[in-house]
Amino acid sequence: MDFFVPCYMTDGNCRLKASAFMTQAQEMAMNSAEILGFGYDDLFPNYGMAWVLSRFHFKFLRPVMWREFVRIRTWHKGVRSVFYVRDFELLGEDGELSMIGTSSWVVLNLKERTLVRMNELPPVISPEPMLEEDAIEALAPKVMIPRKVQAEFVHDHIVSYSDIDLNKHTNNVRYMDWAMDCIDAEVTDNCPLKEVAINFNRETHLGETVSLYRHEEQAGEDHIFIIEGKVEDTQSFCARIVF
Repeated sequence: MDFFVPCYMTDGNCRLKASAFMTQAQEMAMNSAEILGFGYDDLFPNYGMAWVLSRFHFKFLRPVMWREFVRIRTWHKGVRSVFYVRDFELLGEDGELSMIGTSSWVVLNLKERTLVRMNELPPVISPEPMLEEDAIEALAPKVMIPRKVQAEFVHDHIVSYSDIDLNKHTNNVRYMDWAMDCIDAEVTDNCPLKEVAINFNRETHLGETVSLYRHEEQAGEDHIFIIEGKVEDTQSFCARIVF
């Protein structure tokens, strides 16, 4: 997909937001799955199932700016471990590689709200990759707040209309926005975003209260935030964000 980066996808420094990239990536993943014959229009009417994003890991190789003409490429990499894997690349107008990412997907039974096991997947879902090339070789990692760390409570968020998508749960992009809202403006304004790894561990629904916690650490020149969202004692998502 080719497009000019619009103003509503950028932050106060005219840089492409992480959530904006995720929005484009999500739509491309859905469209690509349709082309391959196992998209929403195949899974939902026939099997009552839908793809859900479990993990995403992406890196900004450089800031991507407002009004830039960019191209995003995506491809299905087949089955790795318990996930269906899809990679992404974002290139600048001159072909410069500007972002790379990998994502791990599972299938959700929408009636039971349970994950579908690999041996129970419908036959239309092919395990064969479109391309075996790696944007990022390793699978998107598991993210967690370090043991023996007392994370700082930031605030509560009540899941609202703007958070919900067609699967009637919070869209994955919204978790990214919630996480970024937990980081001080002094950091987000002055430090370009380098890397994000985010896990989606439990869906949340309209009216639920998600408590957001933050852990901050320094590793060399990297300023790292780990943001966790919990409903009561159950983790909904966890993100590791590097500036």
